[in-house]
Amino acid sequence: MMRLTTLVLTASALAVTSGIATAQEFPEKDIRFVAWSAAGSPLDTMMRQLGRQLSEELGVEVPVENRTGGSGAVAMSYVMTQPADGYTVLSTTASMTFTMAKGDVPFTPDNFTVLRALQAEPSAVAVRADSELQDMGDFVEYLQENPNGMSIGGYASAGFHQFVFYRLQQEGEFEASWVPFDGGNEAALALLGGHIDAAVLTPSSATAQLESGEFRLLGISTDERDEYFPDTPTFKEQGLDVVESIWRGVMVKEGTPDEVIDRLIEGIAAVEKSEEWQEFMQNNMQSRLDLDLEEMQEQVRAEVESRRTFLKDNGYLD
Repeated sequence: MMRLTTLVLTASALAVTSGIATAQEFPEKDIRFVAWSAAGSPLDTMMRQLGRQLSEELGVEVPVENRTGGSGAVAMSYVMTQPADGYTVLSTTASMTFTMAKGDVPFTPDNFTVLRALQAEPSAVAVRADSELQDMGDFVEYLQENPNGMSIGGYASAGFHQFVFYRLQQEGEFEASWVPFDGGNEAALALLGGHIDAAVLTPSSATAQLESGEFRLLGISTDERDEYFPDTPTFKEQGLDVVESIWRGVMVKEGTPDEVIDRLIEGIAAVEKSEEWQEFMQNNMQSRLDLDLEEMQEQVRAEVESRRTFLKDNGYLD
């Protein structure tokens, strides 16, 4: 019995020592960042900036490898074949929650641990400067009195901006159809050319038109006034309880040791505090989604559920 007790205690001590060693030794080799979007995209740009600065913090190389296709499915599938050891870190965005909700990938939020959402952008309703609509009150009132009386569009079908529009429809109790475009810039150009009456887009995709005064924002989906567009009232303050953001971050395969996750988060936090990172965020008009690890997992699960309801209500899912 005494020998058995000694063996158990020794095994426990080794397990604790192993955990401490993992935390102290990680990383012992280069960390690979996998980006599921093309080189030069906003997500790729964020991953490269983070990788370069994280390399300086952790003392190893952090190269970025682009694996595109299937709205993230290719990259997610690849990462799932790699060890859960923290040496393969995957990009992620709020778009992932739509992909999971649609069932386009055989993965759920439980297959990954989202370490951090480092960037967040709101959606907004934009009209041309010559529009008679001055705020969201005018917008909602017009559509209540004239169901489907305006042509409204934005990036993609069954995506983030259509989801925001869907939420506005719920809150404002109006009817209107959605015109999808292949990109936010295309929606902005369509609005500028008079092909649609309003666009739901990230304000950063229409910076030139907003700065020139060709567009006016009626409302924005932040919880409080956005730091980059302080003169634009939120949807919430105009009586429409719609607070949403399209975020970008990083995640690892489920099962990655807690000690490794803690070390990665510690390194990312140091990057976020740096003057270089804050300048990068300002230059790209990005805000923080300040959620801790547990809050981030809850956010992802809640988004998958809300997106699934949206997809069903709009005929994208049975």
